[in-house]
Amino acid sequence: MNKIEKDEVDLLKCVGNEIRYRILQHLREEEKCVSEIMESLDKEQTLISHHLKSLHKCGFVKKEKEGRKVIYRISDPIVLEFMEKIKELSERKC
Repeated sequence: MNKIEKDEVDLLKCVGNEIRYRILQHLREEEKCVSEIMESLDKEQTLISHHLKSLHKCGFVKKEKEGRKVIYRISDPIVLEFMEKIKELSERKC
């Protein structure tokens, strides 16, 4: 596997996790802090923070410190397009 293929597989692994994908779905609606994501997904802070770190590392989300809170948002409109394509493909199911 060449580097480009490896990077593509790593990207798919990043969003292939259910919790990460659900986080992206919530951020699709609006930017949120960790506590808001925790509340909406009913998960612990450490778990949400771990997954947000992975999504940030993969470039799906960006973060910005606002006072004591860290706000997360979708990093680029192409992420939203990617998610829309996943939705379209899932409607066709394999």
